[in-house]
Amino acid sequence: MRTIGLAVLAVTLVAGALADDVPSLFEFLVQRRDVRHEDVPRKVLAFYYTWYGTPEFDHGWAHWGEVNADSHDIAESTHYPEIGAYDSHDPAVIDRHIDQATRAGIDGFIATWWGRGSYTDRAFAKLLDRAEPKGFEATVYWETVAGEGREQIRHAVGDLVYLLRTYGRHPAFLKVEGAPVVFVYGRVMGQIPQGAWPEIIARTRERVGFDFLLIADGYRTDWARMFDGVHTYNICGWVAHKTIEEIHEEARRRFAADVATARGQGAISCITVIPGYDDTKIRTPGLNAERQDGETYRALWEEAIAAAPDWVLITSWNEWHEGSEIEPSFEDGARYLRLTAAATRRFRRSPMPAPAGPVASAMSDEQRAELAELYAGARIGLLPGYGGDLTLLLADSGVAVRELSAEDLLDPEVFTPERLPVVLYAAHERYLQTVHEPGDVDRALQRYLADGGLMIVAAHGPFPFYYNQDGEVVQSAAKFGLPIVGSNGHVMEPGGAQGWERPPDVDGLEFTFDTERLPGLPATAAFPDGGDLRWRPTCRALNADADAYLPLASLHDAEGREYGDGIAYIERSGEAPSKLLYAWMRMGDVVGRADLHSALLRFAAERATWAAP
Repeated sequence: MRTIGLAVLAVTLVAGALADDVPSLFEFLVQRRDVRHEDVPRKVLAFYYTWYGTPEFDHGWAHWGEVNADSHDIAESTHYPEIGAYDSHDPAVIDRHIDQATRAGIDGFIATWWGRGSYTDRAFAKLLDRAEPKGFEATVYWETVAGEGREQIRHAVGDLVYLLRTYGRHPAFLKVEGAPVVFVYGRVMGQIPQGAWPEIIARTRERVGFDFLLIADGYRTDWARMFDGVHTYNICGWVAHKTIEEIHEEARRRFAADVATARGQGAISCITVIPGYDDTKIRTPGLNAERQDGETYRALWEEAIAAAPDWVLITSWNEWHEGSEIEPSFEDGARYLRLTAAATRRFRRSPMPAPAGPVASAMSDEQRAELAELYAGARIGLLPGYGGDLTLLLADSGVAVRELSAEDLLDPEVFTPERLPVVLYAAHERYLQTVHEPGDVDRALQRYLADGGLMIVAAHGPFPFYYNQDGEVVQSAAKFGLPIVGSNGHVMEPGGAQGWERPPDVDGLEFTFDTERLPGLPATAAFPDGGDLRWRPTCRALNADADAYLPLASLHDAEGREYGDGIAYIERSGEAPSKLLYAWMRMGDVVGRADLHSALLRFAAERATWAAP
């Protein structure tokens, strides 16, 4: 059941909605606060590839490469299909796949889709028609979108409108309470800026005249708020090179966290399982997550069931290039269909998840009231490209916010500490560097800081200001006074720091943060033991001698060796000192996101200045 609360928290916004009542990103986050998907029917879905072709169907060889039936070898396939190389437009093949999947307890396919009129588009139409009489379901995996800027938005809306008008009302198209469901692949999530989604969704809904659901690729809290569900396509990166026990432990932790992220925002929770993965035949060096005689698949299914998601996704039915298929093969026969059938029975017998309940607030009522009082008469500026959990906290806080446009940044009457005593960088690793002339935004940010402004840098990627708007590596953090150490950093004494991709692999070496200097946080906290561990600390030794540097979350090991700071406050010298408050991307996981973000905003309010209301 999809519910939409009527009492949406009021948030003060300047530079509000876009033209024609299309909400801005921040408004969209506020509006979505009480959208809840409850009592979602449990489903098992498999990613399905319809890009294969053979000469028998006048398509020629597509996505197979050279086929040697005698030696059971295909140039672009890790394994050999039990029925040999086949054509995705062959009705007999489609029927066979649907029948096999149904017997294994799979409810539907998520079919790769590469655009209007494409080979996969035509195959999807056949898939739907073959699925309908069998009571099977199908939807698309939206894989790519063309263009940039306004053109990209136009293409994205056109793609969705086409999909929904052409297929959305088909009886076999996957739906939740009558609303068609579309899965969005990570490539599209990366191609489309986050701020463009409210317009894409609003324009599409306006043109088709009915509701639809989007399931985004990527477990992020703000995406769980924005979209109707979240998922991940491939988990091979953390499954590879692990023992079965290690897979159990990692899956238990990740799956529980992912379901909590989705359900905390009322989104449909999807957990992905894989039988294994091996793309070494098509990529160099490639990656191989061993099947371990079926035990990898069993372990992942066991932990997926324990996490109690709404849907379990299987990667994949037939991605033969990457060796993730469960379709019967020459090497494994129907083993993985038998394993799937046993697992789907257990999944359907397992306890249903508890009702989602109210939205998981980013902070307590006490924290919200405190921030409202601290920021009375002030406004926080959001730099372009924002996202992440801290943005959600602001959306739920009632604190006045201004979403800064490119032109706002260049306007010396708008982008000033007097109007915006605190600004927030909450992007991934990119930032807008140039609007009209090379580096004009750099100069605007430097002017703002030199005039006494305070910038909170809370990226949800490892290295803020690393790329510009074109994806070029610029590493501009130091330009704004942030002394960040990258992964090639080295230990420096005194006040040393070391960045890394993963912590040093030394037996018994443990890392601990001292966080007692920032009120509202625990005195100490452990470094994360999983997930993205790219460590990008700030370091006092890189700071100018005349500037103030206050470490707020210092990392050290049991021997007392220092590795830099995960939270730090830098105040540069001068008549109007610039102020920077930095938090490493994983600090919210370390000390609790609500507590961290409330503490950062409280700390910033106490050091920024503005006229009383």
